[in-house]
Amino acid sequence: MRLTEHTKIRKEKFGTVVFETLTEKIFVVSEHGGDILELVKDGKELSEIVDELSSNYDGEREAIEKDVVEFTDALKASNLIIE
Repeated sequence: MRLTEHTKIRKEKFGTVVFETLTEKIFVVSEHGGDILELVKDGKELSEIVDELSSNYDGEREAIEKDVVEFTDALKASNLIIE
């Protein structure tokens, strides 16, 4: 997975700002969403993202994986990331 060429992210105190430069849409995601976006930006695959988040946060791996899949599916649907 990777960010599309038109997707820019910036961490702020209140979360992460996602700017889609092609349509000029702005999204704000939570700290956890920002962590996922940073890992996508770093070129991590789904399993690597889940592994890293599982080691950094409390929670069952299966629940974390479900949340990551739902979040990345929404990002794909918004054309912010691609496979």
